Amino acid sequence: MTTGIDLILADHRRVDALFEQFAASADPDVIGQIVGALTDHDQAEHATLYPLAHALLGDADLVQRSLVAHEAVKAAIDRLRQLEGSPLVEAVGVLRALVEQHVADEEQHLLPALGERATAAQLDALGTRFEQAKQRVG
Repeated sequence: MTTGIDLILADHRRVDALFEQFAASADPDVIGQIVGALTDHDQAEHATLYPLAHALLGDADLVQRSLVAHEAVKAAIDRLRQLEGSPLVEAVGVLRALVEQHVADEEQHLLPALGERATAAQLDALGTRFEQAKQRVG
C-alpha cells in the first residue's frame, strides 16, 4: 500500500515537474496547474499530516516551521494572482524558491521523523486520509 509519506513525496515531485515545465515553456496555463497542485497539497497536509506529526512527534517547532512555510507560499500565490508579464514570471520564481525550501526541510526533517515514529498502519491511514482530503478540495 502507498503510505501518506509516499503520496506527499509524489506531490512534491509533481510540483517540481510543473515548475520545470513552466521554466521551459513560460506557459501561463502551467501556473494555474502549479497553484492548483499547491493549494490541494496544502489543504491535505493541514488536514492530515500536521495533526499526525504533532501528535506523534511532540515537536511543535518542527510542525510550526512547516506551517509558517505554507503561509509564505500562500502569500506568494496571492501576490502572483495579481501580476502579469515579466513580474508574473519573477513571482513564479519566488514561489518556486519558497516551495523548494519548504520541501527540502520537510523531506529532511519532518517526514523522516514521522517515518521513524509512526506505525505502518498509521502511515497507511495517513495515505488514505491524504487522498480523501485532496479529493474533497480538488
